[in-house]
Amino acid sequence: MKQAIVLTSFGALDDGSRERCLDALAEDFRAEFPEAVIVQAFTSVFIRNALEKRGIHVDSLEDALLRLAEEDVTHVLVQPTYMTPGEEFEKKVLETVPKYASRYEKLLVGEPAFAEASDYTQNLIALCRSIFVPRDAELVLLGHGSPHRHNPVYEQLQAEIDAQQLPIHVGVLESTDTPDFSMVLARLQQKHVRAVLLAPLLLTSGMHVARDLAGDGDGSWKTRLEQAGLSVTPILEGLGESPIFRQIYIEKARRALGES
Repeated sequence: MKQAIVLTSFGALDDGSRERCLDALAEDFRAEFPEAVIVQAFTSVFIRNALEKRGIHVDSLEDALLRLAEEDVTHVLVQPTYMTPGEEFEKKVLETVPKYASRYEKLLVGEPAFAEASDYTQNLIALCRSIFVPRDAELVLLGHGSPHRHNPVYEQLQAEIDAQQLPIHVGVLESTDTPDFSMVLARLQQKHVRAVLLAPLLLTSGMHVARDLAGDGDGSWKTRLEQAGLSVTPILEGLGESPIFRQIYIEKARRALGES
């Protein structure tokens, strides 16, 4: 048996974030699964093409699965690094993988970070251990959200946060999804919050973090919260920079391999 794990991400253009988050995750997997070939695949065509122009090649998921079959790999786990089982996971992973099942003895798909009810409590522990929040501030976590349909994961995460009475508020960057800016601001104002730590609920940092979360433009959450009278301290690092948070994906892979 020759085994491989394909760490499947949307991708990251920023070299530093890619190295500190996605490459670091791959190294964690190599240490945890030394018997397996660990490779990365990016599902974003735009990011792959942009990196290719800079001389950096990253396989698509399709190319990775074709190449591994040619290298006589027999057992493959496709482990997504997405936060939620949203559109990218469904269309770029779940619709792709079955097309290559006949090339392997076993081809499995792992879960994104927030996929089951038990994930919310466990992942909250990882989040709280990864981000230090001063006692006089509250934490605002910004996920991506979905541009085409509502993603319920963020509201479910907020419900778990509220059940545990934690000073954390969850929003999404996509203006068409919820919880949106007005909903988060209303929560903060209801609690008379004066200072917030603004952090990405994203594995990597990039344009969304630099522009939409922490930018100086009128549309950024930082600017809008400051205009509402709050003191804002942005965090620019993706959660993939935390070894504690990266462990979530190792546990997902263990579970997928153990249940197969």
